[in-house]
Amino acid sequence: MSELDESGPRGRLVLVTAARADARAALASAVAARLQRAVVVDGAALEAAVTSGAVPGWDEPPTSEQLQRRLLRWSAALAVAETYQLEGLDAVVAEDALGDRLEDFLDLVEPEPIHVVVVRDGADPATPHWGLWVDGTDPVDATADDVVTRLADALVATSAT
Repeated sequence: MSELDESGPRGRLVLVTAARADARAALASAVAARLQRAVVVDGAALEAAVTSGAVPGWDEPPTSEQLQRRLLRWSAALAVAETYQLEGLDAVVAEDALGDRLEDFLDLVEPEPIHVVVVRDGADPATPHWGLWVDGTDPVDATADDVVTRLADALVATSAT
């Protein structure tokens, strides 16, 4: 048995994604506050720490450099999340992963199960209907209560094993 196995169970991974950065950050923070032991990992905050070459919005098809930076941002967010998960904390990641980007994000998570929470308000209609979809029109506290209550409904298996 490894030292990690002796320290307790691994924390859960939760993705909160929404069209607006402020909406996903607020909901992620409110969800984390309701979990027993949790940390929020905000992809936008990680990107803001980079002094140059920030990834612009997804209004136009991204360049290969923009895609590379987006993958770097996601990888960094998942690395931070895993660090806390290994210590038994739940990691709530606030990230832009709507549309076909959701599948790309989940490919980086594989083979770990993840709880996916999608804020419906303004979501790209091409977003796969995986996980738990919530309205962005309800107060954030009510939505966070609903998410925590229905967290099992948000579970997405990222591999067949």
